[in-house]
Amino acid sequence: MALIKAKIPADCIDIGMFVVELDRPWTDVPLAFQKFEVSSEHELKVLREYCKYVYIEIDAFLWEKKKQELNKQAGGPTLPENTPIHHELPRAASTFESARELAIELFESAKLGLKVDIKVCKQVVNSCITSILSNANALFWLTRIKDRNQFTAEHGLRVSILSIAFGKYLGMKREDLELLGLCGLLHDLGQSQIPQDIVDKKGPLNEAEYRVMQKHSMLGYELIMHDKDIDPEVKDVIKNHHVHFNGKGYPKDSLHLPLSQNCRIVSIIDVYDIVTSETPYKLSRSPREALTILFEQRDKQFDGKLVGKFIQMMGIYPPGSLVRMSNGEVGIVISTDSKHKLQPKVELVQNKKGALKRSIIIDLKKSPKDHLGEEYKISASLPDGALGFDMRQYIQSTHNC
Repeated sequence: MALIKAKIPADCIDIGMFVVELDRPWTDVPLAFQKFEVSSEHELKVLREYCKYVYIEIDAFLWEKKKQELNKQAGGPTLPENTPIHHELPRAASTFESARELAIELFESAKLGLKVDIKVCKQVVNSCITSILSNANALFWLTRIKDRNQFTAEHGLRVSILSIAFGKYLGMKREDLELLGLCGLLHDLGQSQIPQDIVDKKGPLNEAEYRVMQKHSMLGYELIMHDKDIDPEVKDVIKNHHVHFNGKGYPKDSLHLPLSQNCRIVSIIDVYDIVTSETPYKLSRSPREALTILFEQRDKQFDGKLVGKFIQMMGIYPPGSLVRMSNGEVGIVISTDSKHKLQPKVELVQNKKGALKRSIIIDLKKSPKDHLGEEYKISASLPDGALGFDMRQYIQSTHNC
């Protein structure tokens, strides 16, 4: 057996690999050993967070096979950026606002037991698809605009947008993206049937209230179960998006059924959006924290392979998310590069005192420096609305949309 030292991206490290060298000094990385066999998820997480690549010791024959896998990954899926984000933002903003108004009307109608207008829903979903196929990052920005008073309706829209983008990332055809988008838009339709005092309660639900809240998936299903215009796949997702990958969750009559791919996708994005949103009972958390939660629940609550793909698509600093720079300034992530996950493009929007500043776009891959000659680096991922930053106001005032 001939062993060789091979360079491998940190994202591609697996348990069982023998790491012999890093892309930085060992003392910079909080691990107990130098040169070791990766044996835990914690070690994987640390290496992926601190390193862009590492060197492993591997059999030469196995390395040839591994290189083929890595080459496939390197040419893997990406989201389109056919239009610069600042050109796409006005159309995306119009699309988002129209879709938001429809989502609110949809949930108000559902409260009254009225029939879902699936044709209008399809129009909204297809307008989102058109924008995503032009530049997905524009709608990613707009999903960061949130109104606590319209959480349920806006949540469905955001899940629809992110589901469409993820479907595109996975290589789905347009007709499949439409179906997936409808699944996301309508997945929480049953929330319209839950008493408002429970939906808007400040603080955690008690056990009895939580049991009532759990009924929303069946209540949503019962609202549309006899509607022949709604695809059975959409009905399935409405009913089963809280069934876990490991067979737990609810409703109980679905716990041992195989979950469709659309259901597994929506369940991941449903939780991602809830974690990153402020609700009556909790504050929002940063996108990075949300992705960590998904990672920890892979192969338990969620399909582990899809979680991995979703994290790859979003990146450590997802487009539209707020970040604090090492010099105290604040920026919005414009786009990410899978090969340079810690060095996205950032639009600087606040100075270190928290005041709005003239918009400047920096590409962290090019090691830009501030006026003091210090290199810009990201020091923290921030929750939506952190430091009083209003995304809607910023887009309207800065990008005229």
